[in-house]
This record gives sequence, structure tokens and C-alpha cells, in this order.
Amino acid sequence: MDFRLGDIVRAQHRLRPHLQPTALEAAPNLGGNVWLKLENCNRTHSFKIRGALNAILSLPAEARDRGIVAASSGNHAAAVAYAAQLTGASARILMPRTTPQKKVKNVQRFGAEAILYGDNYDEAESEALRRAAQGGVWISPYNDAAVIAGAGAIGLEIVEQLPQVERVVVPVSGGGLIAGIAAAVKQLNPAIEVVGVNAKSAPAMYNVFHEAARPQVWDTLADALSGDIEAGSITVPICRRYVDDIVLVTEAEIAAAMRYMLEVAGWVVEGGGAVAVAALQHGVVPADGRATALVASGGNVDLAVLRSAVFDQSKGDATDA
Repeated sequence: MDFRLGDIVRAQHRLRPHLQPTALEAAPNLGGNVWLKLENCNRTHSFKIRGALNAILSLPAEARDRGIVAASSGNHAAAVAYAAQLTGASARILMPRTTPQKKVKNVQRFGAEAILYGDNYDEAESEALRRAAQGGVWISPYNDAAVIAGAGAIGLEIVEQLPQVERVVVPVSGGGLIAGIAAAVKQLNPAIEVVGVNAKSAPAMYNVFHEAARPQVWDTLADALSGDIEAGSITVPICRRYVDDIVLVTEAEIAAAMRYMLEVAGWVVEGGGAVAVAALQHGVVPADGRATALVASGGNVDLAVLRSAVFDQSKGDATDA
């Protein structure tokens, strides 16, 4: 499937009055040619604001007046809540009962209704789709062209900030982030390698790429990456066209990357946001000297989870085997 660069450029212009480009800074101790794209410093502390805001700004007023319905384990929820507040729309957001309290409070802080439903993301999404069918506009966290285009603005920024970039490493769940980034950078420079990183506990896109059947494990530091990919999602053909590979990292590797980001780089990054760092740090993606941008996709993490990742140096579980 093709995805037009022009749509991403238009999304970037649409977002520019509301969002500043995020920083790209050198990654200490990871090599002299490695850089961190700090989406944890974006509005709502996640890349998700780009896609949600672009999607909602793209809606006609009549559609916004019907209200927004979404499902999320947290970051898309906060992004939709903020975007709805900014545009004067109401929003109902279905969240799994296991969602960290920090992420629930983020939704409420922006005036949206947080509805806790189900034991995992897939159950929350199913209920959200049912409610959207009864009235409201469904904003998918990934299976939406406007959401993907908004995320693609990150790719435009990386190429502008680091013209010599040779590789971009991106966290992956449903694929909205990597689909947008990959479509942007590959159309600007087809030689740039794009590698996606799944948590081993949340292997949906890895399963698609490698025709595997690894199970979903809901108890993971990378809770933002959990969930299967919606049947027929447009992210799958876009990723197949533009993404070079999908790799896996373990819970222990994610915890170590979170510690690195806090103790060495000086940033709070959630588990799902740290998987690109984990892949390079542990050799899943080779440290081969190529100019590499690692996307740190979010920084919303409960204090108890952060404390466990930072201080429990044996962090890991059976999924690491």
C-alpha cells in the first residue's frame, strides 16, 4: 500500500500551530552516532498527540459535535482527551481496568470521560467500537490515515534534524507510529533503514512480519504496546511496503533501557517508549556505527512501575526465556 508524502507534510503544517518539534539529542554511552528522538517531551508526554490531534482537526465540525470515542491503554487516551478539549469536542475513552492510574488521571485532567472496561486492550476496544456504532466518531489509535500522517511528522523532523540519518528504530504496537515514520523517511530517502521493535510480551507486528504465532502476555512493562492488530488495519500493508524488519526485546532488556534513560540520559520513559533503546543497548539492533535515531515514544509511567524497573535489576519474567 502506498501512503502519500504530501498527506504527512499537510499533517505537519496542520499541527505546527499547536505542537513544537521534539528534540533530537545525542544518546550518551550508546555510541557516537546514536540519537534519541524525545517524543516523551511532547504534549501529553507521548507521540500519540500528533496522530490524535491531526485526526480530530481534520474532522468537519458536524462530526466533532457528535463526540469522540476511543480506546487506549493510556497514551492515545490522553492525546484524544487533549485534542478534544482543544477543539471543543466531548470524548469518551474506554481503558482496560489494568491501565496505570497516571494514564487514567491524564484523561480526566483534560476533561474527557475515562471508562474502565475489560481486562486488556482488546476487550476495551471491542466495547468502544460498540459504543461508537451507537453514536460518536471513532478515532483509532493506529488504523486511521490521519493518525498515521500525524505520526509521520516525526519522520520529517528526524530527516530535517539529522540529514545524515541511516537508520530509524521505532517502538511498535498496532503500527501507526512506524507506518507514518517509515512512509515519511523512505519517500525522502529510500536508503534509510527502518526497524520496528516489539516487546516480546506484545508481539503482534512481529507475528505479522515473521508469520509467527507468539502469544500476547498482558503483564508487561510495555503496557502501551499490548494488543492485537485490528483485522484489515491499513498499518499492515504500509509497514510491509516501508519497514525493513521487526525485532523483539525482553522484559529485562526493557527494564535496563528504562534505567539507562533515567540514570544516564536523564529522561523518564515508559516501558513501551524504551524498546528502541533496549534493542540497540542489547545488540538486537547492531551498534555498527551508522547514524541511528531511536524513537523514545512516551514517558507516562506509574511511579511504582518506574521504581520497580529502576531498582529491581533482576526485572524480567518467564517470557524472557
